[in-house]
Amino acid sequence: MKIKKWITYTIYAILITGIFLYVRFPSDTAANYIKLILMKGNPDIVFSFDSVDLCLPPGIKLGNAVIGFRNKPDVSFRTNTLKIRPVVSHLLSGKLSFLLEADTYGGNIRTDIHFANRLSTEGPFSINAVLSDVDLGKCSCLEAATGRRINGILSGSLSYHGKQSGITSGTGNARFSLLDGRIQLLKDIFSLGELDFDTMGAEITLRNRTLKITDMEIAGKQLSGSFGGNIFLNKNIMRSRLAIKGNIKINAMETEIPTTLNGTLANPVPRFM
Repeated sequence: MKIKKWITYTIYAILITGIFLYVRFPSDTAANYIKLILMKGNPDIVFSFDSVDLCLPPGIKLGNAVIGFRNKPDVSFRTNTLKIRPVVSHLLSGKLSFLLEADTYGGNIRTDIHFANRLSTEGPFSINAVLSDVDLGKCSCLEAATGRRINGILSGSLSYHGKQSGITSGTGNARFSLLDGRIQLLKDIFSLGELDFDTMGAEITLRNRTLKITDMEIAGKQLSGSFGGNIFLNKNIMRSRLAIKGNIKINAMETEIPTTLNGTLANPVPRFM
């Protein structure tokens, strides 16, 4: 989805919604009209919602919004409510800036999008997002995208700066924590088909099309460990190449094992020294 088109049609949708609601136009008609506008601007995207209202600060609030892809019907992101607001103070200075806030999967995601060029969505842009208590176990699109079950409560923050052409060539950083997690292993490791843990946390930076992982820590009843390394990004994200190493401590064995993780995101290959 191209951000320029998405933002342009969203602005138009907000204006149309405001007019419809203030003149008491039937909300169902307004909602269907907004859906038509957004999907026309992004033909590969499937976008739906049950209701639309104005909200304060000025913006629109969509109920039960779903964003998906026509060629990947199993991959869809669902929200209970999605609020889209322009940042008026930035608009007054001639810069386009928007706030998206989603109540989704038992948690909340707040995202700020800022465009650097005056009154334009062309050129550099930046994103800052904060995730709070998102239940990954309720997010079926994650399993469909990765091919494995992932459970846990995700919180964290991320920032990104780049251009629409070549998203992976931008720069950014993220910090996250995953509580009460469980990740399905595609191949058994130490006779484990799933990895259960109490906490997992990491810091990640993006530079030169490479994700650098630092200070990744995992702790649980089965095992604990620390890791670091790189993920070399591919246009197909699941084909991105892994170069990660660290140490795993198997609690039952009371021993620490040097470990490397190579292969790709879709097919990781662990090795134990």
